[in-house]
Amino acid sequence: MGLPLQLANKIKRTNKEGCVYSYTVSLKDEDFNTVEQQALVRLQASVSLPGFRTGKVPVNMIKEQFPKAVKDEVVDAAAKASISDMIKVDNITPVVTPLIKDVKFESGQSIVIEIQFESAPQFEVTGYTAIKAVKKNHKVTDEDVETYIKRVCDYNAYLKAVEGDSVVVDKTHYIVFDYEAFEDGKKLDENSAKGELIEVANPGANQIVGLIDNVMGAKKGETREFDSEAGGRKLHFKVTINEIKTKVSPEIDDKFLKEAGVKTIEELNANIRKMLEHTECDKTEKDFAVQIEEELLKKNSFELPPTLIKQETQDLIVMFKKRMGDTQGKIKNETLVEKLKPVAERNLRIAYVLHNIGEKEKIEITENDLQAELEKALGSVQTEKEKTQIKDVFEKRKEYISATLRENKTMEFVKSKASVKEESN
Repeated sequence: MGLPLQLANKIKRTNKEGCVYSYTVSLKDEDFNTVEQQALVRLQASVSLPGFRTGKVPVNMIKEQFPKAVKDEVVDAAAKASISDMIKVDNITPVVTPLIKDVKFESGQSIVIEIQFESAPQFEVTGYTAIKAVKKNHKVTDEDVETYIKRVCDYNAYLKAVEGDSVVVDKTHYIVFDYEAFEDGKKLDENSAKGELIEVANPGANQIVGLIDNVMGAKKGETREFDSEAGGRKLHFKVTINEIKTKVSPEIDDKFLKEAGVKTIEELNANIRKMLEHTECDKTEKDFAVQIEEELLKKNSFELPPTLIKQETQDLIVMFKKRMGDTQGKIKNETLVEKLKPVAERNLRIAYVLHNIGEKEKIEITENDLQAELEKALGSVQTEKEKTQIKDVFEKRKEYISATLRENKTMEFVKSKASVKEESN
């Protein structure tokens, strides 16, 4: 039961920084006595002393024997009695549990409690209609289809040894080689290696300086020697060509078509064109959404609750590490916080803007909307066990799913009100 107190005139806002509000409630005389009496009654129900049964210890003895417990109960009772009135003072919406920052307590006399709230940002959402945006539509060409097929072939390519006495290293080859490094005639094991593989046309940045020029025209089994530098040291290298290889891409034959699930090259091209068109459509819509979001952020500036920023950042860190397989925590959290905190803030800002638009435009999610989403999820699985799991998730996370659907529905509303210019390239 609540306390029979009128606390509105006992509460004072002492500070406001962004979304962080601080208040004090000061109780003394009759107000303090009312709170203390209820605290003692609460304790009496659970306290026992020698010679007294639980619930029968006189309140004056409780006050004398358990001063810390009495103080804690008084603080708890006064805080609970005042929180609802504190919220009404500025019409705030707490986003985390209120925090008791400071307590000044004089037994039998008075109590002053400082309580801190983090509130959802308060702002009048504006500028969400007639947002100017450009939809860049890319028409998929025959060249796009050919390029994609070539990329698939390259991905599935393999290296094949080139045999023959007349074969020499050229720009079209890959080579497998051993090399030894010498300094003043002494072999340096740390600068030697076996079985190295490089592409002659694209050897990479870590190759030995002058290597490619000195192996061009070499045959399999041939050793070439030359002088070079490594780490500021003048070294002599011996390089032996073990194998000369060439990249072989699969032919688009019956086997290739069968593995792609089609019968003809025309069917393959049609499927790839459809897939590329779908991809381009997704890219266009994502770019369109980003333009909308950027305009919403420009036109609506507000502070965010610091604790929510920390929580959202930590959630992103957990997701990032899971995706990267960093189970041992090798990636430093400090580095990730620096990179992911701006992302967390952007996510929160967009969520709050869309929430306020939804409130202003009275956008709601109906049971039919939720049922349609459930049916969509159920249609993606096969077994009854999977369907049961999905139903359980929907029931447990119904509020979260509803909020997500409302956010998506609100974004679609904003998109529908945008001033869109179509461009093709």
